[in-house]
Amino acid sequence: MEILIEQPPILDKILKAGMKPQKTTIFAFKGKIFNPSGVDIPADILVHEEVHLKQQKGADDDWYDRYLTDKEFRLNEEIAAFREQYKFFCEMERGRNLRARYLDKIAKNLSSEIYGEIISKSEVINKIK
Repeated sequence: MEILIEQPPILDKILKAGMKPQKTTIFAFKGKIFNPSGVDIPADILVHEEVHLKQQKGADDDWYDRYLTDKEFRLNEEIAAFREQYKFFCEMERGRNLRARYLDKIAKNLSSEIYGEIISKSEVINKIK
C-alpha cells in the first residue's frame, strides 16, 4: 500500500460535505493512503484504512461521491472500518478496561464533526460491539 504525505485530491469535496477532518486525519483514496501531516500511522488505523481501500476497489469515483453525499452510506462504510479496527485492537489487548476506553475513543471519533456528526456516541458503541 502506497502512503503519500500530502492532502487527498478530494479535500475540498470533503469539507463541502460538512466534514471537518483534523490535521492528523488519514484518508484512503484510489488505492493510496494520504497522510497529510506525515505522522506515524498506528497499525489499528492502517487496518481501518485497508477496509476503505477494499470498499473502494473497482468503484472509481462512485464510492467517494456516494460517501460524501449519502450520510447513511458513509455511516455504514465507517462502521465496517471501525469494527475491524476495534477487532484488531481487541486481538492485541485483552484488558477489559483498556478495550472499553478504546471503544469510547473511537466512538467519539465517529460521532464527531470529523465525519459530519452523523451518529451519536452511544449508537456507535452499540453498532461496533
